Amino acid sequence: MRAESIGLIADVLGKSDTYGFNRLLHDHTSYSQVAVFPDRSQNSYTRKSYQSGTTRFETECQRAGICIDCVKEDIDSLGFSYWRRDHRYVKVCAKHNTVLLRKCPICGSDISRHSRGYGHELLWAGCKGRFFHQYESEKNYDEEKLAFARIFAEIGESEVAIDLECVLAHLADEATILWDTGYITQEHLNAVHRWLDRSKRISDTGWDYRPDFIYSQEIIDTIAVVHGSFAGLLDSLRRKGITVRSVDDLMRVEHPDRFRY
Repeated sequence: MRAESIGLIADVLGKSDTYGFNRLLHDHTSYSQVAVFPDRSQNSYTRKSYQSGTTRFETECQRAGICIDCVKEDIDSLGFSYWRRDHRYVKVCAKHNTVLLRKCPICGSDISRHSRGYGHELLWAGCKGRFFHQYESEKNYDEEKLAFARIFAEIGESEVAIDLECVLAHLADEATILWDTGYITQEHLNAVHRWLDRSKRISDTGWDYRPDFIYSQEIIDTIAVVHGSFAGLLDSLRRKGITVRSVDDLMRVEHPDRFRY
């Protein structure tokens, strides 16, 4: 998914201004995983990202995933189902705590290689006359996978942004406190420091913004250890008097490269 494609969708929806474009990014792509952690000096939602209509905001490198329970709920409430952006980057459904399918339960083929368009029509066309909602889901028993999926979802839906530098420093301090009080081991503390160091790449604007290059996995792992949830992180930051910024306000700032397609 490139900027020119998102711009076209925004035009069709009548939301081709800066705010409409940014709202599409935040609500319907995984760019939110980057945007919620802006640089301290950043005043607009998308940093340098408008220099070219070929700038990539999504990727097919991460394979599509399907939650059977989500599909069943969609069929009951809407009459059809739709793909979830988060399900490409997590292993379980944050809502239902079920294992996501990466292979067709009917023929066993990888979903991404099933039929045309990375297998996306499989959700509606089915396979050999059968459909996903006719199968039972598999419950997940891995608490770490569930925590990751839930924090990933929280970040994607966040309406506040936190300066990345502040977040990394705060998490490092909190992890040290946990180590001092015996809640985590030295080995775990060392792992947290490695995760935080790698999380600095979120601010690297030299890459496109596809999550396979700039990904929130390490910072989510740290949030899970230190606070258990993204909401817990926000509460802790506010108690310290650290200011959070409105994502909506950042979206409304006109970027000089917005319309260079």
